[in-house]
Amino acid sequence: MYNIYHLGVKTNRTQNMSTKMDATTWSSLLAGWVQFAQTAVALPDDQDGDRWRDSIAPAIALHALSMALPELFKLDPAERPLAMDKAEMGIKEHATSINTAWATEPMPDSLIELIEEAKFSWEESLNEGVVWRCKSERFVTRHPGEIGLAMRESGFMGEVFVAAPGIEMFKDSPVAWCRDQSGGMPDEQIVEFIDGFLKTCTGKLETPEIIRPLHQVYRQMDFLAGGPTHDLISPVTGDLPAGQPLLVPVIIGGEICPVSLPPKSGKPLDPLPVKWATVHADEQES
Repeated sequence: MYNIYHLGVKTNRTQNMSTKMDATTWSSLLAGWVQFAQTAVALPDDQDGDRWRDSIAPAIALHALSMALPELFKLDPAERPLAMDKAEMGIKEHATSINTAWATEPMPDSLIELIEEAKFSWEESLNEGVVWRCKSERFVTRHPGEIGLAMRESGFMGEVFVAAPGIEMFKDSPVAWCRDQSGGMPDEQIVEFIDGFLKTCTGKLETPEIIRPLHQVYRQMDFLAGGPTHDLISPVTGDLPAGQPLLVPVIIGGEICPVSLPPKSGKPLDPLPVKWATVHADEQES
C-alpha cells in the first residue's frame, strides 16, 4: 500500500464533524450526514408555510451532500465514480425542488447558500487529487514526456500536471499533482510511477498528500522592480489570478499534452516567497 496522507484544504466553506464515523459506502456516509443535517439545518416554519415545508427535506439533503462529499476518500476508490454521479444528480434534484417551491417568490438567501455550497463541494471533490510539494529550497523537473507515454499506455483517463521542466520551484510549492477522472487518488501504480519520476528530478519532496481542491502555482511579477516577486498557490476551482502558471498539463483524459523543452539554463533565481491563497494542508485542524 502506497503511503499517502489525506490532508484537506480548509476554507470558509469547510466544516468538520465533531465525531468520526465509520462509513464504507456512499449510502452509509450520506446517511450519517443526513442525520447530522437534520439537527444542523434550521429553517423558519412561521412564514410562507407551504414553501418552507416543501423546502425542508431538499435543504437537509443538500446540506448532507455538502458535508459528505469531502469524505469520499473513506470509500473504496471503485465506488467513487458512482458516488460522484449520485451526488451530482441529487444536487440537481434537490435544487430543482427548492426552485419549484419558490418559483413565484424571491428565494431566501439561506436556501441559495445551501444550493451553492452543495455545488461548490461537488466541484472541489472533482478536483481532489494527490499532490507533491517541494521539501528542499528549490526543485527542478526534467521533461515529463515519459509520464505522458506511460499514462496513455496504461489507459489512465485522469489528469497529471507537473512543474514546467527547467523552471525553479521553491519550498512548500506544489511541483506535481494527479487526479482520477472522478477526482481522488488514481490507482497506486499511477501514483508510484509519477513519484518515481519526480525522485529522479533535482530536489527533495514531501510525502505526497491527498488535497481538495488541487492548486495551480502562479509566478507573480513586478516588471517595475525587474522580475518575479513571489509564487501564489491558488485553487483551481477559484478565479484565475494574475501571473504565469507553472504547473503544465502532461495528460488529460488519456490524451498527451505537448510540453515545451526546458529553457536554456541561466542564473538561478533567488528563492521566492511561496504564498497560499487559502489555508493549506499543514494548517488543517486535527
